[in-house]
Amino acid sequence: MARKGTAGALPKADVLVVTWTVDEGHALSRVLTPGKDSRNDYVAYRHNFARISKKMRKGCPALEAGRLGAYWTASIAGKKVVIFKSDSHLSQDVKKAPKPGETLPNEDVWRQIVAEVNPRLVITTGTAGGIGTACEVGDVVVSRIVRFDCQSWLKKEPFAAATYRDGPVRTKYFSKARVLFKANSDRLPPDNARPPKIVVATSDAQAVLTTDFFGFDTSDNHWKLQGLGSVCEMGDAVLGRIRDGMATPQWVAVRNVSDPQIKAEGTRKDQAHVAGQIYKGFGRWSSVCSGIVCWALIAAL
Repeated sequence: MARKGTAGALPKADVLVVTWTVDEGHALSRVLTPGKDSRNDYVAYRHNFARISKKMRKGCPALEAGRLGAYWTASIAGKKVVIFKSDSHLSQDVKKAPKPGETLPNEDVWRQIVAEVNPRLVITTGTAGGIGTACEVGDVVVSRIVRFDCQSWLKKEPFAAATYRDGPVRTKYFSKARVLFKANSDRLPPDNARPPKIVVATSDAQAVLTTDFFGFDTSDNHWKLQGLGSVCEMGDAVLGRIRDGMATPQWVAVRNVSDPQIKAEGTRKDQAHVAGQIYKGFGRWSSVCSGIVCWALIAAL
């Protein structure tokens, strides 16, 4: 838990960077806020927690933590940045679709933090499963194209297959980011065939894909993810969705491959275990690559 807490709003900043899991937060804080770890040092954020948490299910991370997230501020290349480790998750807050006219708690959190920070740029970042055989652990997909692929509890929602887009990506410092990847290379899988690469999405087939279930690409394409995006995760398209209904800034999704395509061997449970073990071993270190790319995007703003 963060050592300090606040019931007030987030500070204004040029950039808002949002991530979710413990490993993602740890890696991002090592890159963007060295000496201040998201788990122990960041400020607990509880603004409107009592109201928003009423929508959440018992046992979800936000209720367990007693907060919506934790944050720290930094100055990067002259820009003020808020780094936010969210405890609100699309996949964890609730397990049923909202009633007509209602919103998901994760949507509420997004609208609130974007309005408070009022940034020029929002970056979502974290781990993702690679789609297709070209992905290796540590690769980073940078995309202003995000789309939903809801096959579970949100499959009847009007946005279940929606795609959202924003403007071009600033790549000025990506060559420097690739050089910085080298300092982390010995922490990535030894069977990687090459150094990590940065993939800038230019088409829907390279988008970041948001699912409402724990899906991952398999060699037999079990969940039919191939051709829908470069990577799959469980949250980014919510930002695209809320941006359609409010005057939000530019945004970009930065997702590192934490687990590659899994061979279709054994049961689905066996395959999920393999994916989980790869994430456990390399999720934090592959997320350092995403953190470096976030720095490059902020520096180029």
